[in-house]
Amino acid sequence: MKINELNLLVVEDDDFQRQMVVNMLRSLGVASISDAGNGRQALEIIRGANSRPVDVVLCDLNMPEMDGMECLRHLGQERHNVAIIITSVLDSKLLASVGRMAKLYGIKLLGTIEKPIMLVHLKELLSKHGHSENKWDQPVDEKPFTLVEILQGIRANQFVAFFQPKADLKTGRIVGAEALARWIHPEHGVVSPYAFIPPLEQSGNIDALTFLMLEQSASACRLLLDRGYILTISVNLSLVSLGDSTLADKITQVVRNAGIDPQYIVLEITESAAMTNVAQALENLARLCMNGFALSIDDYGTGYSSMQQLTRIAFSELKIDQSFVKDFADNEALSIVVESSIDMAHKLRIKSIAEGVETQQDWDRLKSLGCDMGQGYFIAKPMDVTAFHDFMGNYSYNPTALSPLSAPDQGKINILVVEDDNFTRKLILRVLHDLGFPHITESDSAESAIKLFEANTFDLIITDVDMPGMNGLKFVQLIRAGKTLAKPQTRIVVLTAFSQTEILGAALALDINGFLVKPIIPAVVDDKLSQAISEHLHLHPPLAYEAVSTEFKNLPGPGNRPPNIHGGAAITLSNHKTHGNEGRNVRHVLLQRLRPGMILKESIHLTNGTLILSSGHTFTELSINRLNDIKALLTGNSISVQEIPEAG
Repeated sequence: MKINELNLLVVEDDDFQRQMVVNMLRSLGVASISDAGNGRQALEIIRGANSRPVDVVLCDLNMPEMDGMECLRHLGQERHNVAIIITSVLDSKLLASVGRMAKLYGIKLLGTIEKPIMLVHLKELLSKHGHSENKWDQPVDEKPFTLVEILQGIRANQFVAFFQPKADLKTGRIVGAEALARWIHPEHGVVSPYAFIPPLEQSGNIDALTFLMLEQSASACRLLLDRGYILTISVNLSLVSLGDSTLADKITQVVRNAGIDPQYIVLEITESAAMTNVAQALENLARLCMNGFALSIDDYGTGYSSMQQLTRIAFSELKIDQSFVKDFADNEALSIVVESSIDMAHKLRIKSIAEGVETQQDWDRLKSLGCDMGQGYFIAKPMDVTAFHDFMGNYSYNPTALSPLSAPDQGKINILVVEDDNFTRKLILRVLHDLGFPHITESDSAESAIKLFEANTFDLIITDVDMPGMNGLKFVQLIRAGKTLAKPQTRIVVLTAFSQTEILGAALALDINGFLVKPIIPAVVDDKLSQAISEHLHLHPPLAYEAVSTEFKNLPGPGNRPPNIHGGAAITLSNHKTHGNEGRNVRHVLLQRLRPGMILKESIHLTNGTLILSSGHTFTELSINRLNDIKALLTGNSISVQEIPEAG
């Protein structure tokens, strides 16, 4: 509905201010306007049986007889289908508090305005009417359903997944979607989650819905991949479900049965209930990570011990709840919360996602703060799978205008892709083209790639490891040791599956500039290439690279001998000077607190015992970045280091 078609009610005790607001609304083309001097008069108008329903109420707070807060309480209790704009001279923090109160009463709040009211702000809030949704708001006049009815609906497959796109705020690309459950009731139409999620969780029946949504999401993801849309699909997973010791295996089996890799599924851990069996829950989440799933902490800041959960679980994403994002650009307290959440995500080296992006102002502000992704009505509303396919087919963006690498930089970068599998190679080429890289050369073997060096200079090489003939590690070794015509300092990103843990130490010892884990996900490629090109690279002498073992039993090569873990598969180079204060300034730090120049005091291993970094290693930006690439495979997040003070 357009602004000029709305039926508005202005509730303001001051006659002059009330008339000013009415005049502003008429200047916006609004023809149907009523007014009231206090909350009691407003309720009488709204309750009027024969009058046209009021769409939006502009309500002052401080009024005689019945103030604005009491009026809002009655509106919530009587469940009127009306949106609210709160106006007042009160402090913005108090306005925000009243706004939260209104939402808890189930009222659709378009926003708050500090007096004096500005026309541009009023127009912006009115334009939100019909474009705002909270996935947990209680719907107006929604019929209460019994648990039996809900479970019957699940068994009858009346529940379907609606998909809401997620966009990369830097590039504008659609990089994923969240699956949101909707009940298509044969009598009552589309029923929102409020009516069925809480009863299912409270009764211990949420798994029935979770696995139905997971099956539909995995099937939708498979179809999207077949059509060339490389996206991740997020599925909500309640903490209530994590007490089942077989949960991780069940989830993995459902996804693999659909013919997709777990890398394409993000599990959003909802905090609507407390974590009860903590040990069992953490085991399930750790196993899901090992199986390739990414974990996202959903509705951050609104549930149970969110800060504690971040320290317990290997999350890949932090989703900032829409209650903080909505109107945060004009609210100092909300802005601080959002900015702090984004900053914390950066320090933890995980992605930040903002829910409830509803305006261009929201998008621009979040982007300026460094938020990675956005989700909300400004991008698109939730839609069924057919509509989502249509949306993806019609969606357009400029891949070079907003990329982390500027368009001129991309135009200068010459990339070589070395991959023997034709499908994977073509997929990488398509992703690179979509990212705006015009100069790309492909090769199906290390041998043919080396011949290309005779006539070409490459800035970046993306190479597979497991290839017939010469494997990728040997290929990288020859480049780093100066045995080819390629520049030894060429940036190199290795394609791998993290199930090949024995190769990771060798790859780190060869000073690669990043891992790309199969299957390929565009948003990850963008970030990895940006990091690979920008990070500092300090090469070791050629002999150091020649000493690295590149022959493994599962990779092609002479002898195919098992990895010599202690003889070069890890970084063991003595790249620091001996100091007289060996036992001083030694402490344990978190992975995200590592800094170049720190000296490793205790060797780092993967969970399967593979040695990755030997004690004595002096950390560089490159080695810190690589550890973060494989942090899900490390035995712990605490690392023993020594800081050498500068000579005074």
